[in-house]
Formats: sequence, C-alpha cells, structure tokens
Amino acid sequence: MQYEEIIEIIQSKRRFGKAYGRDVTAEMMERLEHPETGMKIIHIAGTNGKGSTAAFVSSILHAAGFVVGRFTSPHLIRFTERIVVDGEEIGKDDVIRLGERVLALPMRQETTMFDLCLGMAVLYFKEKNCDFVVLETGLGGAKDSTAGLSVVPEVCAFTNIGYDHTAILGNTIEEIAAEKAGILKKGTHAVLGIMDEKAADVIKKQAEILDVPITNVDNLLTKISTYEIPLNGVFQRANATLAVGVVETLFNNHCGYLGDNFLSKKEEIIRQGLAEAKWPGRMEVLSEKPYVLADGAHNPQGVEALFNSLKNMFPDEKFVFLVGVMADKDYRAMMRTMYPLADTFLCATVDTSRSLQADELCQNLLEDGMSAVVSGDLLDGLQKAIALGEEKGERIIIFGSLYFIGEVKAIFEGGSIHLPEYE
Repeated sequence: MQYEEIIEIIQSKRRFGKAYGRDVTAEMMERLEHPETGMKIIHIAGTNGKGSTAAFVSSILHAAGFVVGRFTSPHLIRFTERIVVDGEEIGKDDVIRLGERVLALPMRQETTMFDLCLGMAVLYFKEKNCDFVVLETGLGGAKDSTAGLSVVPEVCAFTNIGYDHTAILGNTIEEIAAEKAGILKKGTHAVLGIMDEKAADVIKKQAEILDVPITNVDNLLTKISTYEIPLNGVFQRANATLAVGVVETLFNNHCGYLGDNFLSKKEEIIRQGLAEAKWPGRMEVLSEKPYVLADGAHNPQGVEALFNSLKNMFPDEKFVFLVGVMADKDYRAMMRTMYPLADTFLCATVDTSRSLQADELCQNLLEDGMSAVVSGDLLDGLQKAIALGEEKGERIIIFGSLYFIGEVKAIFEGGSIHLPEYE
C-alpha cells in the first residue's frame, strides 16, 4: 500500500468501537505476541495538559541520555506526530509497514483508529529499543485502549481533571476522576498534579485500595519557579511541575537504572529538558507582527486556562478571536468565559464531521449578547481576523479545537496566508 492509502484506511475507522478499547488492546497485544513486555511505561491521564506533560517528561528523559518513545493524540498536521522517538516522528515507510501489520490481524473485536495507532506505536517503540515509553490516554482511563497493555507502568501521572466527555465519563468531577484513576495498577506509583481536591481524593482512594504509593507535586511548584519553560501559559508551569515529579519519582524508585550521571547532574538535566521541550499548538505564537497566537483549548477548563494566561500576559487588552469548535463540546460556556476579553468573535467551521457549523456558532454568540461574525472558509477567516486586528490595534487569538489549530498551522506553514507588512 501507499502511505496515503494506509492513513485513509486507519482514519476512516470508527471513533468509538463496540468493545472497550482496553479489551481490544489486550487482544491485539496477544496476537502480536506482547511487544509491550519489558517496557518501562509512564502513563498519563487527565482532562487537560496530558500532551504538554508528556512532552516535558520525554524531553527531560532524553536530556538524561535515554531513548524515549512518546504516543499522543490527536495530531495537528501530520499523522506521524502521534508516534515519536527522541523527538523524531515515525517515518512514512514505517507507518506503511506497521500499519499493514496491525490491519492484517485477525481481530475478533472491532478496532478504532486509536487502537490501531497504539498497536503501531508499541511495535515501533519495541523496534527502537526505547528505555522509556510515555503514553497519553485517549479518553478516560479505566476503559481506555492504553490501559490494555499487560505491563504495570513505572508511574501513573494525573494532570488537572475537569468536565469533558461527560456523556461517557460521568457528570461529576468525582465520576470523571474515578474513570481516570482506572489506569492505576498494583505495583505502579501515582504522581498527582495540581488539581481539584475532590478529584485528588478519588485518585488517592483508588491508590490506597491498590496499595499504590502517591506523590503530590505541590511542593515542587516553587522549586522550579525559576526554570525556563518555553511553552506559553501559566498552566504550563503546573504541567512542567508534574513532569518533574514524574522524573524524580522514577529516580527515587530506579536509582540504579537511571544511573550515576543522572544523580550527579539531576538539576542540570531537568532544567535542560524543560527548556528544550516542544509542544506545538498550545499557546503557540504563529506570528509576532501581526501578533497571532493559537491554542488548542477545546473545553471549558482549557478555555479558562487560556483566559487566565491572556489576562496575565496582556493586562487590560481586548482581542480578536477566531474560533472553530466541535458540536459535542460545551461551546457556549467556553465563549462566555472568554467574552470579557473579546472585541469580536470570528466564527469558522472546522473541517471534520464533528464540527459545529460557523453560522450556528455565530447565532448562539449573538443570542448571548456577544459580537460575532461568520467567516468564509478558514483562510478567509484568518485574513479577516488579521485585517480586523490591524485596524483595531489588537492581537489575534485562535482557539476552539485541536483539529482547528492543526488546520491553522498548516496554512501558516504552507505560506498561503498574507501577512501585512510592518516596519
């Protein structure tokens, strides 16, 4: 098969299967003769910040001299972004080879796109002899595909937990946290990020049931306050703190494995790893003149974090917002949160079947008393936002969906956007 054919087949798979992803993965690993055996896994669950935390952890471990595999989703522009070893995306030839292998498996249970991607990732990490593998859950925890691997993770890390996918995970913070806590297995170590106390209590209770030791990272926040964090946003320091907690837990539990080099240069390695971390599409500045910032905030909690970061970075400023959202998100709550900072909302339609149409989003915003305009296609929306920002002397902020941010980045990287000339 050609690369494009493989990608089309994989991406055409259902988003949610009939069976739990955990059970599908268990069957897949058995049919692949358990390539995950012996892997040292860092498993990350939460509502927001999983990808950033995975990027920080991977970068620190790479700075310590280890070969690190990272599996995250969704991708922004390229499918290959999902499977990375030491910062390098999987090659197209490897996607073809491994994609054909997982697609050919005589599975009893239906596979989703996520299941197939995870199977390819595990095979690839095995081939690359990764010292550590960082896995981001897809949805939830207990029933997630990443929970179906047979090995016990070295560390289970939990980012902030909020309301998202409530139809699947539950209607309360406690119910959602219980689902996330399902990644815990006897023999692992839990590291809790900065989160709602009610969510933390649920995870701690599950950890106690399984006799899993717990590390809280609150005391590390001050410790790393002087460290250089290349990712914008006040919330990224919390994600970086969780990452440091994960690495220090690995060090405390596996001193011999991490080696004397890490012991003697731990602080230097952590600083270097944090400073070199990359995670595109999260408060990423796409242009300085005009100022265009894109963020993958796609639920009320993520938008609140973006709101707080913008207030902190640019006090008393108003912004031109270009937004595109999924129909299954609480988009009205998201826009109400951002309204105090908004001059105008330009509404666009994301290029996916789950997207809310721009005219419907615009109508909802107008009904809520906000200033909103429907853009044409995304390129038209970008040009209008830039022109409006130039006219009003305001910055342009783009948010609403990771898929949307991926489309925006592709336009900027492809050079098809016209930027005004500035002296």
